[in-house]
Amino acid sequence: MKNKLIKICMAFAAAVFFCLIPSQKAEAAVKTMPDGGQFDPSFYAATYDDVYKAFGMNETLLYQHYLLCGIKEKRLPYAGYVYSTPPTGTASGTVITMPDGTLFDPVYYANKNPDVVAALGTLPMNLYAHYVYCGMAEGRLPYEGYKASELKLTFSTVGAIADAYTTDDVISAVRQAAKYRVTNLKLLDHWSSGISAETLIALVNGQAGYVKTVYGVRSMTCSSPKMYGDINNLTIETTVTLKY
Repeated sequence: MKNKLIKICMAFAAAVFFCLIPSQKAEAAVKTMPDGGQFDPSFYAATYDDVYKAFGMNETLLYQHYLLCGIKEKRLPYAGYVYSTPPTGTASGTVITMPDGTLFDPVYYANKNPDVVAALGTLPMNLYAHYVYCGMAEGRLPYEGYKASELKLTFSTVGAIADAYTTDDVISAVRQAAKYRVTNLKLLDHWSSGISAETLIALVNGQAGYVKTVYGVRSMTCSSPKMYGDINNLTIETTVTLKY
């Protein structure tokens, strides 16, 4: 079991920290990276001159920098990206936003789970891989003060509907839809959540790697967001289509 866990986690990390590839000019567009994260290498290089001077236009190195340093430094992976705000009352100042939009504190997780550190070390991506594939199901917390989303899907004859008020709600909705093999998920992002249409789509797409690995989803797509309601009660709607 220990060897299997290590292999899973190392494979997860390898998708992010893959071997170096020859430098080439990156296209000016947001791309879905191997781990499911959304990233625009041209924007990142153009915005952060120090990173460009060090790595040029090598997409893999630019994305590695973002994961290893950029997230902690609150650098933007693409134009318009908005970082989630850690819940008030979180004691540790090391909570970071992972590529799939999930909040995670590698320092807290390592301190609370010495057995995981003994098996996998302290590399944040390895710790996060353990949380995603094992820790979540075992009831381990991703950061101090974490409270799991209590979101419940509403099922209909054509799929399911979810009202999202937090980033955790969005992530929970997509994962539950995959778990119950829902083919069409209507996701309603209520404006009070503070999640923009762009961030909503990024959060959904960020779950692609997880639902493919855990629930066997072959592909997942989002419809163009629709907005309706007044400024005080705005709703952003998108339909997530899952194929198994």
